[in-house]
Amino acid sequence: MSAAPGKVHEIAIRKVKPGKADQFRERRAAFIKILKQQPGAGTDREFESFLAMPQPDDTDVFIGMTTYDSLTANAKIQRNIRVVWNFLRFARTMDLKAYVYVQPTEGPPFDLARLAAQPGQVLEVGVRRVTDRPRFDTTRRAFIDLLSEQTGVGESWEFEVVKGKKTDGLTVGMTVYDSRQAAEAAIGTLLEHPTTQAYFGTFEPVALQYATSTTNH
Repeated sequence: MSAAPGKVHEIAIRKVKPGKADQFRERRAAFIKILKQQPGAGTDREFESFLAMPQPDDTDVFIGMTTYDSLTANAKIQRNIRVVWNFLRFARTMDLKAYVYVQPTEGPPFDLARLAAQPGQVLEVGVRRVTDRPRFDTTRRAFIDLLSEQTGVGESWEFEVVKGKKTDGLTVGMTVYDSRQAAEAAIGTLLEHPTTQAYFGTFEPVALQYATSTTNH
């Protein structure tokens, strides 16, 4: 895949292996410390998932996101032996639900440092494998319009996947909610709505997570 110009955002949705929670946190901290020291690596955030759809997760799930100056900068970082060694240790504690690099195509200016950063805010991250692109584009816009009308629903973004694992047909969307109550109310109101059903019929869910900001130290 050719390098995309401009900043890219890495999204790693990780399932903690059973019995590895303490090692996951320890090795994540060590890896992130080294990663943030590298030229070209910018903001790094961590989110803890509390809800997955359509099926609940059977283990703890954390979402790591990092902004890089470019795919070229990221590729250089991934060749750094200290980064590689710390990542390989970290990787033994988890399984990936989704791993992608994205660039925003719709929504307000995207700033990872400010994303769902206020106390109590919830971030919805949807990684989906689109099966009907024309209908997906049409029904998604109708769904986002409907979602945005709900109380406590904030900004939404759509992203293009520019690199990652098993990327064929993948797209990513994000929405911020004021609170867990707002997110749960929106789900309850919209899940069976015809607009939602039409939209959900155009993709296969890879990872649909609702999460709150947490530390990666």
